[in-house]
Amino acid sequence: MKTLNRIYINRIIALILLAGFTGCMGFLEEEVYTQYDPDSFLQDPSGVDALLTGAYARSRIISYDHRNYTYLLNEFCTDVSFETGGGLEAVAAPFIQFSWPVNNGILNGQWNKMYAAIASANTVLIVANDLTDLPEEELNAIIGEARFIRASAYYYLYNLFGPTPIIEIPEGASPEEIEEIGQSTPRATKEEFFEYVVADLEFAAANLPTEETLIGRATKGAALGYLMKLYLNDKNWEMAAAIAQEVIDLGYYALYDDYEELFSVDGEQNKEYIFRAPCLPQSGYQNNYMAHAFPPGYPVLDSWANYGAQFRTYTAFYKTFGEEDLRRDLFVTEYTNISGDPVELVEREDGTALDNVRSFKYWPDPDAIGESHGNDIVYIRYADVLLSRAEALNEVNGPNQESINLINEIRNRVNAGEISLSDFPSKEALRDFILEERGREFYSEGLRREDLIRHDKFILSAQGRGYDAKPHQVLYPIPLQQIDTNPNLEQNPGY
Repeated sequence: MKTLNRIYINRIIALILLAGFTGCMGFLEEEVYTQYDPDSFLQDPSGVDALLTGAYARSRIISYDHRNYTYLLNEFCTDVSFETGGGLEAVAAPFIQFSWPVNNGILNGQWNKMYAAIASANTVLIVANDLTDLPEEELNAIIGEARFIRASAYYYLYNLFGPTPIIEIPEGASPEEIEEIGQSTPRATKEEFFEYVVADLEFAAANLPTEETLIGRATKGAALGYLMKLYLNDKNWEMAAAIAQEVIDLGYYALYDDYEELFSVDGEQNKEYIFRAPCLPQSGYQNNYMAHAFPPGYPVLDSWANYGAQFRTYTAFYKTFGEEDLRRDLFVTEYTNISGDPVELVEREDGTALDNVRSFKYWPDPDAIGESHGNDIVYIRYADVLLSRAEALNEVNGPNQESINLINEIRNRVNAGEISLSDFPSKEALRDFILEERGREFYSEGLRREDLIRHDKFILSAQGRGYDAKPHQVLYPIPLQQIDTNPNLEQNPGY
């Protein structure tokens, strides 16, 4: 006898399949001799792969989710960049000014998105339990992908909110019971949360391939990358260093020779991207960063959009780059506008900062349509592995030659000049340099907030920019909308 949960899943799949044929129903009235049986569909690896594809789609941080997560929540609250202008200004201002409320729609949207991905991953795992005819290796790969999607979603939730509820669906649960679980499960303790996510990532790393056969699908390196980041941000230096070394030892990844091309559509075939979202220049699948980065009157192609919402880089951050550093070349500091007037973006003649430099890191896609560019969005890349191991080794051993060598790999690629062990008399000196180097390497990628938090400089940095930031704001509040739905959710301290 089918469980109610299986019936519920079958109905969803049947509706999806039916939707694919509705375009012809007004023209044809042929008798149907065959149709897809949801039970058979679920027993077929291609059917389960379709469920996995849906789970990936729900987990992808692209389009406006990318804008919100990467920039509003993780970079505009830092010393790298901020936003002014357009309708977005009022939405972005609370994150820039450290005045976000507990009922913020952006935060609630991120919460809902990640739990939708977790629910989809759990559905795959439920279905996978019935795939009895598959070889163990193939079955474990399916389970590994689902557990990777689930773990990465929890990782992003943890980055924003700290430990959140772990949603487990028992075999045979009805839709009503599933809804009740979602509305009553309390937050996990930190220990419970870590144990759960680490177990998912370790299983994925053990059962996924090293090679990225399809862009955006999980691999061994991707699972290890998230595991490394989890340990790094928790300041578990020994484990962070060890996992980073595991990624290096795979021998699969390498720094891309041309940093300027790396983030363009021409640089997408590289071995530096460990996990990314494939993007296309069409709505719903796009990278829409550049439409916000073009300055007013910038001579864009007729097919491109230039929004009133302006993503601006602080002059002080731009000046942390050496003049020979090739990473600096991805900033626009001056231009001639469409009226033929020269426009300066760094500072006035008297040296007053304009805070208007523009990051063109995701270099414009020539085939972009409107806001939609096709640059793949990177979540974890090999440069992060190298700098993470360098940081972790410094925390364990103090300044050491291996950390210096790893940092120099990053700097040599961009002609930034080598550093020497003798330049750093203390652990604190090298720690500060690594934080600065991570800023120069990962600007416009949404890593600055977590880096500043890990170095205990997030709140101090905000206060230095004149904002009344409080210590508890290293975490965002659990959205009030979620607490209203689930009274067992405990709010983060200070809110």
